[in-house]
Amino acid sequence: MAFDGIITYHLIKELQSKLKGTKIRKIYQPENDEVHLVLAGPANATLLISANANQPRVHLTEKKKKNPPQPSTFCMVLRKHLINTTITDIRQVHSDRIIVIDILGRNDFGDPTTKSLIAEITGRNANLILTVEDDSNPQNGPVIIDALKRIGPSSSRYRHILPGLHYKLPPEKGRTDFFEVHDPSEFDHWLSQQPNQKIASVFVNGFLGISPDLAREFCFRAGIDSESSLADLTVKEKGYLSSSFFEIQNEIKNSCNPTLYYFHRHIQNFSTIPLHFLKDLEQRSVDSVSHMLESFYYLRDKRLRFNANSANLRHQLNTLYKKDTKKLDNLHRDFKKSQKAEKNKLYGDLITANIYRIQKGMDGVDLENFYDPDAPLLHIPLKVNQDPAQNAQRYYKKYNKAKRAQTQLTDQIHKTEETVYYLGTLLNALEQCTENEELDEIRYEVRHSDLVKHTKKSAKDKKPKASHPMHFLSSEGFDILVGKNNFQNDEISTKLGDPEDCWLHVKDSPGSHVLVIANGRFITEKTLLEAGQLAAYYSKARTSSNVPVDYVDYKYVHKPKNAKPGMVVFTNQNTMFVTPKQELVDQIKKISN
Repeated sequence: MAFDGIITYHLIKELQSKLKGTKIRKIYQPENDEVHLVLAGPANATLLISANANQPRVHLTEKKKKNPPQPSTFCMVLRKHLINTTITDIRQVHSDRIIVIDILGRNDFGDPTTKSLIAEITGRNANLILTVEDDSNPQNGPVIIDALKRIGPSSSRYRHILPGLHYKLPPEKGRTDFFEVHDPSEFDHWLSQQPNQKIASVFVNGFLGISPDLAREFCFRAGIDSESSLADLTVKEKGYLSSSFFEIQNEIKNSCNPTLYYFHRHIQNFSTIPLHFLKDLEQRSVDSVSHMLESFYYLRDKRLRFNANSANLRHQLNTLYKKDTKKLDNLHRDFKKSQKAEKNKLYGDLITANIYRIQKGMDGVDLENFYDPDAPLLHIPLKVNQDPAQNAQRYYKKYNKAKRAQTQLTDQIHKTEETVYYLGTLLNALEQCTENEELDEIRYEVRHSDLVKHTKKSAKDKKPKASHPMHFLSSEGFDILVGKNNFQNDEISTKLGDPEDCWLHVKDSPGSHVLVIANGRFITEKTLLEAGQLAAYYSKARTSSNVPVDYVDYKYVHKPKNAKPGMVVFTNQNTMFVTPKQELVDQIKKISN
């Protein structure tokens, strides 16, 4: 379920019980659209407030993020006004996704003053706004001190969010407070005022803070198709819909059951009330709303931000990969043309052998090919302004030029194939990595490679701190290490193994280096197959079937001198064939670094 007004309702109750009376000790802004309040008092906690357009949310967090070296202007404003102040109340505006945190502090003269931190969790318009009471004109509402996202006349005609202006709530667009409908007659009246549209849309567009999932739950419990139109409902079906509405409203007011919904071990949804239309998914209860929200959003938010951070590098590598792949195709085409050089030598030989039969001024001649047992006639074009010897010499020159081109083309094809493969390893590493530290390693590698023009080295361009390979545990208890980028692959292939360990890599395709650590035991076929699954899954061939995976004793793996990161050679290998499947990889236990 989306972060809607119902989730907000239950979150507010949780935050009120935990955060009332706490003091704001520290404020950080690790992301452009995310603020962390470090609180102390009755409960030590960190409150995360995100105004991310894709995943806005508020909840307590246990995750720590790296802070930028210089705080933003908005962060400095929050520190100035909120450090060492006390949270006095946390409330919800109607049933909407708007959270108001009232904070008691003192002004420059030492007088007590109340300020409010307003978190609008409203999708792409999400924002975080700091306001203060307007003692001179309280009827106009609080005054905006500053906002995470300032909104001027060029962005909105209705509502401006700028320092010094009075704060206005987002427009309700004729929607009703979900908790203000108290009995069936009020619900029937509300329903009669709604436009004829799909039932799910009636709830979403008619109530503040109702998500599509909750609208589907209303319909599911009433036994009505959420895609049917309001005008098609019978009186009895409207009665069923009214019953399900008040049943759910009662559940929301009287209970809170934070639940995560899983499919194949991956979180798909969350809710604080039972969602019966998701009965086919695995359900797991959690101990708090904040825990539920962090479990759902943390990895998604991390991946979203990682993709945004890596977008430029991904575009650069994809451009280089396409350019060199096209270059390789052209080189192969030129090489194929150059292979026809033998025909020019044959023409030269035949002209030389029959020079007495050819006269200057002829535009062609038919000669027997004595290199062929059947001696067929070959028509050889001639230049009319050249004598037979000059024509023969012309064909020999073409032959020699083509042979020289073959040598150069062979060298260029080899170099370009190496570059394309290397770019493939970088793109595969970019696909596998999930941490910014790993991304920094790839950026550093690209900057110090021959893929791009070298710029002047600066003192700040230091090699990033080494990240760690993925660590898995086979079903038989063997440790399996999987590299996520070329630096990790180098570490696996040159430092972390012993001679009796087993090293794996997908055959003739970019992919992760995999190491099975024997630790004095015999590595079984079952463990080898699991490691082969990992090698194939974390490679460019992960969507293929019957992927060949080479496996070899670690002692036969060597890194050539001056080789690029992640490039090794090996001998004495065997090959297995596996079809990579995510469900098989998910069954292999992953150990956190």
